[in-house]
Amino acid sequence: MVAFITLTALSLATSVYGHGYLVVPESRTGLGHEANLDSYTECTILEPVSAWPDLTTASGKSPVATYAPGDIVNVQWCVDANGDHGGMFSYRICQDQTIVDKFLDASYLPTHEEKQAAEVCFQAGTLDCTDVSGQDCGAGDQTNCKGVDNVALNSCYTSIAGGYTVPKKIKIPDYSSEHTLLSLRWNSFQTGQVYLTCSNIAISGSSPGNGTSNSTTGA
Repeated sequence: MVAFITLTALSLATSVYGHGYLVVPESRTGLGHEANLDSYTECTILEPVSAWPDLTTASGKSPVATYAPGDIVNVQWCVDANGDHGGMFSYRICQDQTIVDKFLDASYLPTHEEKQAAEVCFQAGTLDCTDVSGQDCGAGDQTNCKGVDNVALNSCYTSIAGGYTVPKKIKIPDYSSEHTLLSLRWNSFQTGQVYLTCSNIAISGSSPGNGTSNSTTGA
């Protein structure tokens, strides 16, 4: 069952910009769109992409944000007005740097087995919504992801019908990495699909306390 779910998730990775994508911190999806690239370095793509070694830095070859272990972090994703299929979403950090490194090297195309291992690692590194008090952490069986922060249509860009921002807070794990990936996984309720997107981040230093961090270093 794990293998089936993983394959479904990976095969849909490249279609997420029309339905939803990670905004804060800025995702590889967003960076690729800004550079007008039809193909860009995804987190865990299933199909072979021959252009992978030839991509520019638009997909992000360096962290866009740096956080400290234990930080409470503002994150945000964008869901399309016509593509909000309900369900639930989660943020994940794989703490196996050997696995992650294979998705940081633009000259290397990960194998199917490595992509499978990456998704398993991300699932094991799911950041529990309840780690930050006061959040609504339930799943939805209606189109209710949008409007979480009561924003207007087109508060973020999508390629279909305009988007709504969906904010949350996550707690960074007790883990350090000069360059790793923050993954967003959205399990759609209505369509039985899984969408993935990710951002390049770094985790270093010590936590300043219980304050909220939104530190950006640039791509």
